[in-house]
Amino acid sequence: MPGGLMSGGNREMRKGSLLLATAGLLMGLGFSAALGARSAQAPLLRPLSDADQTATSESGCELAFNAGRSTLVYAVGHDFMLRTRAGRAVCRIGDEAFSALSEGGSRSCGGVRVTIRRTGRTIGNEASDSASSPASLTVTGGGRTWTTRGYWGAAC
Repeated sequence: MPGGLMSGGNREMRKGSLLLATAGLLMGLGFSAALGARSAQAPLLRPLSDADQTATSESGCELAFNAGRSTLVYAVGHDFMLRTRAGRAVCRIGDEAFSALSEGGSRSCGGVRVTIRRTGRTIGNEASDSASSPASLTVTGGGRTWTTRGYWGAAC
């Protein structure tokens, strides 16, 4: 390189690398900030265990809100359940309310109000008589609101 200057191709490659590194750093910082913000806001619901879900004597159609591998809201027959810091709450739900909730909606139980809103396309499976769609779950209680994303599903 005459006079200590980089050739045009090397300069462009270094410029591109710097831009890519800067973008990665900014994305990383933004992602870290988002994680920090989420962890500061403790969830109002705790995951239901398999034992929680099978403790009911109800049977029939089921509704569930799942976030990752955790079930946060579960309904079967006339039982609607969730778990807060205070423990598992089971509230009675009528047939009409169950049917309405299968499309999403709101319900109070265990001192909190849950609202489920579908956010994407519903995928159905006729063989298993089930359907699932991306959804958001908003929980309000004790003057706090917490929202998470997951899947809302129904099976009969």
